[in-house]
Amino acid sequence: MFIIGLYLISFHLPKLYESFLNLFDTTSRSKVSSVLNDLRRAILGFLFAQLLISLLTYILTLAGLLMLRVDYPLAIALLIILVDILPVLGVSAVFVPWLVYCFLVGNTQLGIGLLILLIVIVIFRRMIEPKIIGDAIGINALAALVSMYAGFQLIGVVGLVLGPVMVIVYQAMRRVGLLKINIKLEG
Repeated sequence: MFIIGLYLISFHLPKLYESFLNLFDTTSRSKVSSVLNDLRRAILGFLFAQLLISLLTYILTLAGLLMLRVDYPLAIALLIILVDILPVLGVSAVFVPWLVYCFLVGNTQLGIGLLILLIVIVIFRRMIEPKIIGDAIGINALAALVSMYAGFQLIGVVGLVLGPVMVIVYQAMRRVGLLKINIKLEG
């Protein structure tokens, strides 16, 4: 059903785009079109950033699993990345049950190694994620981090994506002159 819906939407996307632009005055259409183009570039940049973050996390996970001499490290690292892509779960969804199991069966060395690897991956991701996403979508790392956090706090997991999108739309609207905010302080 999803694939059929995606096909039908993509088939009619140019008509929907033109219909949307026709809602605006002819003098404003170029500005709205510019904002939509910035948004499209940012969304593609966001997807590329997520792919890059997943690739870097895969490499780091694989290296850690190889150092721990775990069986099937390529497959396990791939599984961890696939779970990481799913909203909310993250790498902890695989590591935490696995390391708890290791401690329960008495394999404390592997359990400690997995705990250290989990901490390294989480810290690594928290350090690189705002920078990579910010560069890919065209906003600075601090704005990306704040918008992701605020979006998550306001509307949950969807806010992780919508927060940066709102910053991009705001910047694009200011750039083309659709939104003018000038603060004047009198002293």
